[in-house]
Amino acid sequence: MFKSLKEKAILKQGLIFVVLMAVLYFFVLSPFLRESSSILDDELERKVGDIKKYIARTGSLPSRESFDEFEKQNIALKNKLKDLADFVDPEKTRVSETSTEAGLYFIEKLHSSVKKFLDQEVSSGVKIPENLGFGDGLPKENMVDTLLRQLETAELATDILLNGKLLELSAIKPLKALDYIEPLSKDVFYTEIPIQISIKTNTETLMGLLLQLKNQSPIVSVKELHIKSSDPVTGDIEASMVLSTFRVARVKE
Repeated sequence: MFKSLKEKAILKQGLIFVVLMAVLYFFVLSPFLRESSSILDDELERKVGDIKKYIARTGSLPSRESFDEFEKQNIALKNKLKDLADFVDPEKTRVSETSTEAGLYFIEKLHSSVKKFLDQEVSSGVKIPENLGFGDGLPKENMVDTLLRQLETAELATDILLNGKLLELSAIKPLKALDYIEPLSKDVFYTEIPIQISIKTNTETLMGLLLQLKNQSPIVSVKELHIKSSDPVTGDIEASMVLSTFRVARVKE
């Protein structure tokens, strides 16, 4: 039993202090401690990943000196990859954020592009594929970024061709995007965004198209190029090719 009111008051203050500290820990300090623990876990996971990469590359456990050297090489490689990513897929070419719903934004941009080329169609006498080969339905939001990149490629090729001696733009067909996986992390390393175009033209216009594509930024890859001579007298040719741009996965800071 307590001998005095003073002792009771001291005990009461002590209990209040303990309760306040408990509340402070659970509601204020605990989230910060958990966040700190999460940061440490992420750093540990990164280190373990680096060690696994070293073992996969060399077949042996790293010493402290060799691991430090490996980490320096890893940083240098990441910087080179960033420079390469900026060259292949400049961030300035990416779709800017907009308050418009993504699917509607794509449809508006598609109709704007078609309208622009319809004016050129009249003057050139060359009929372009309906909607530049893209459907008129509202696309899913997760497809918009890819479709916009494909539309940019279609616009580029169509503009170059209509300004040359194009006889016929037979087809423009957006193809399925292809993800390339990084072997160790199993994350997407980069995505190829292809479209297929088929044309009837002459050799000069085709060579002009390929030359201009060669100097484009972002990079446009030309593959699966098939050429058939349709008129040996005039030199007109039929050509089909796949044009691809690339979306590089970037490390989030």
